[in-house]
Amino acid sequence: MRILLLTPRLPWPPVDGGRMAMARLAESLAAAGAEVEVLSLNPRKHRGSPAAAPLPVTTVDIDTSAVLAPLVRALRHRLPYVVARFVSRDFERAVDAAVERFRPDLVQIESPFLMPYAARIAAPVALRTLNVEFRIWEGLARNERNPLRRIALRRIAASLRRYEVQQLARVQALVTISEEDAADFRALAKHTPPIHVAPCSVPLPELASEEPKPNSVGFIGSLDFRPNQEAVQWIVDELWPRVAARAPEARLSIAGSSPPEWLVRHARERGIAIAEDIADAQAFVRRMSVVIAPLFAGGGMRIKVLEAMALAKPIVATTIGAGGIDARHEHELLIADDAESFAESVVRLLRDRDLAARLGAAARARVAERYDGATIARGLLRFYESLTR
Repeated sequence: MRILLLTPRLPWPPVDGGRMAMARLAESLAAAGAEVEVLSLNPRKHRGSPAAAPLPVTTVDIDTSAVLAPLVRALRHRLPYVVARFVSRDFERAVDAAVERFRPDLVQIESPFLMPYAARIAAPVALRTLNVEFRIWEGLARNERNPLRRIALRRIAASLRRYEVQQLARVQALVTISEEDAADFRALAKHTPPIHVAPCSVPLPELASEEPKPNSVGFIGSLDFRPNQEAVQWIVDELWPRVAARAPEARLSIAGSSPPEWLVRHARERGIAIAEDIADAQAFVRRMSVVIAPLFAGGGMRIKVLEAMALAKPIVATTIGAGGIDARHEHELLIADDAESFAESVVRLLRDRDLAARLGAAARARVAERYDGATIARGLLRFYESLTR
């Protein structure tokens, strides 16, 4: 089966959650027997080289930080502004050329932001979503304290909601990464295309023989992602003062790619440093005694949480931080949604090593059971084959 993947940025190297999700599925589909090619936008902000890709890749450079041209496109084509940023005539021509040359049996579009290209494709189109996108913006609006920014975020969320629902009528299949997102889409639209749930996969690495740093607490995530920025603000303003008051010996580490200067400055003013663009994210997580994921907006699932589970790390997450993952409170991790209970949970894991070890072992076992890439890819290929018979 020939599958063409359209991606909003180059999946390789897989240095953040979104790129990991795209890269792992593409590689798993190829390993399962599909012939896979990738056509990727290459935004200036996340520019990469296709030389690092293990699959055939074509890239088209784009500047998604431009303002005027996307605004004109948004008005002309009645698109949400955040979608219009991904429209490119060069990419349109590349899509036409790839479809003509490769003759795909199916085109998988990664992200609703690339759906303006679907009308150019005669083959069956599957939309794969890592989130219900407008839910992220709804969450950001809910948590925004500035009234004017709250209004702006609500308008973005409303325009994206209309757009995402409209796209469901324009594809032959929808692939979500969680049952919760699938249920959300079914509730949003009167008629949905066939839906298949294909969770993000995580390899099961060898466990390190060395012990983590004593009393270390870590957060890692892409810091150009608004929900992660919000999480870091909450950690330094609300969570960490409470943890430090209960456990003065605790030490906090925050790491992430592409943090904005305002966030680095905000953390530094509170005596906390952010490690930018670390070379080895897995090594960072291995060093931590406890991993935290306090997300308050978003959907899909947090790849970094899954990776920490695979490393048998004890985790404290909010309900949204653990969203979409088959993990239960007090079984594979701890869930807390306010600063007081979150701080209590962190300190509990720092002090109760038996509990931390039990949760970590159970988390790793759940990853092995539910998030194997080969199994996920075979199930998705069977679904795609049923659409193209």
